[in-house]
Amino acid sequence: MLKSYFAILLSSLLYGGNVIAGRLIAGSIPPISLSAIRALLGLSILLPLAWPALKSAPKPTTKELFQLILISLLGVSLPYVSLIYGLADTTATNASVIFATLPAMTNLMFFIIFKSKPSKFQVLGILTSFLGLVIVFTQGDIFHLLSFRIGGGEIFLFLNVLCISLFNVVGQSFMKKFSSLVTSVYSLVFAILTLTPLALWQLNSFVWYLSWSQWLLVIYMGCFAAGFAYFLNLYGIEKIGGGQTSILNNLQHVFSISLGVLVLKESLYVYHGLGFVLVISGVVLSLMRTSTSSPKLARSKSSNPAI
Repeated sequence: MLKSYFAILLSSLLYGGNVIAGRLIAGSIPPISLSAIRALLGLSILLPLAWPALKSAPKPTTKELFQLILISLLGVSLPYVSLIYGLADTTATNASVIFATLPAMTNLMFFIIFKSKPSKFQVLGILTSFLGLVIVFTQGDIFHLLSFRIGGGEIFLFLNVLCISLFNVVGQSFMKKFSSLVTSVYSLVFAILTLTPLALWQLNSFVWYLSWSQWLLVIYMGCFAAGFAYFLNLYGIEKIGGGQTSILNNLQHVFSISLGVLVLKESLYVYHGLGFVLVISGVVLSLMRTSTSSPKLARSKSSNPAI
């Protein structure tokens, strides 16, 4: 179990670095092209590691191939593209508040699809972490939320959150038969097939140029975020369930802000500390077991019904 939590923490750290890399490279390369390159680089890292497991794994049936295509769309293609387009047309506060709804949305999907109710501790953990993130994103002034408006960017980001929450549910179900490593490879392959035609069109239609340092950022976003972090996140979903994993993913925001301080020399304020304490407290609360905990959300692969 500790191995699963460590995998998700490392995944959150890598995704936190992905946010910083994305901010540094924003506008330098067409969005869909960047998404396709990320998927290709991620596959180049995971395919050699997964090759023995792929040879011994059963061949997917036609139904399972459609499931893999769905997992690929929900976990890779749509989140990558909607994230880039959404961030280009909204404020940082709006985007961050929308991202903070992911655990609640994921557990809502589990309830709607499988009638699985989260435990009282999980609900309290979600609310506590959400409050902590809101404090950080609004810089300690909750009245900033009054300026929240829904436009095109916000719709793209809501789509991003919806896709990832459904991915957490569908991916958990699929990994009852296939390992997280095999699932990662298949989903990246389908993402490449989906994104490449549009990516080639963008590369030919737009003027773009990347310096060697920007290419290093793309390599990081592909190999480490789209590759290792994606696999580690799927591994967490496989072992402890999508509901728990989505709550732990809130630590991505803690890591991205901390890395922003270290790498981008951004300032750290008192409200950051208060928010971080609440986020971490919420994560700890969500991991506590009670007699009413739903096995579909809290247990490992053997009792799971299901990015």
